[in-house]
Amino acid sequence: MSDGNHINIGSMGDANHINIAQHHSLQPTAIQFDIDTSSVERLSRKNVNKGAVGFFLSLPLLALSFMSIVADAFGILSYFNIGSRVPAYVIMVIAMLGLLFFNQKRKIATTTIPPNQAKFIDGRWVERDENGDYLLYRKAAPCNYKDCRGTVHIQTPPPRELHNHDLIGVCDIGGKQHTYRVDFNGIGERQHFDWRPAEQNKP
Repeated sequence: MSDGNHINIGSMGDANHINIAQHHSLQPTAIQFDIDTSSVERLSRKNVNKGAVGFFLSLPLLALSFMSIVADAFGILSYFNIGSRVPAYVIMVIAMLGLLFFNQKRKIATTTIPPNQAKFIDGRWVERDENGDYLLYRKAAPCNYKDCRGTVHIQTPPPRELHNHDLIGVCDIGGKQHTYRVDFNGIGERQHFDWRPAEQNKP
């Protein structure tokens, strides 16, 4: 586990213990993000690679079903006396479900993750062990806004804040009113963000 994450995880092939380190005192408005142990998940390299293959196999199925539906709309299928278009819709639904289901594993498989480092992918950190398998987990912290008992989870910033912040924290109770900027040490400081949609490019 990288130093900035403030957590030491033992070998995934041994006892699989998770040890949370002690932290220094924080500013009154700051919070410390730690790993949510209930979110820890281990995926084998084989499992992730199979998911990535499933994603890429779904692409041609989706394209084939789309072309069949378009051909039917132009009367091409009926011209060649090809029957019902229902199979094309069934294949399209299956392909779309495959893309959704396997997308995260595709992202993990195609992301370079150096040793002792973690990458933030779809709301979770992803690391690799010495065997090439994957460890996934989330980070959270108690919200410290007055009288709030919510939990702050880390996520990507809104479109207008992408150039200023890599990650932000958002409370599950206070929502956009209880937000934090997140530094590389996993410390959150209260900060409000611009949640408006990204500006459209004018012609």
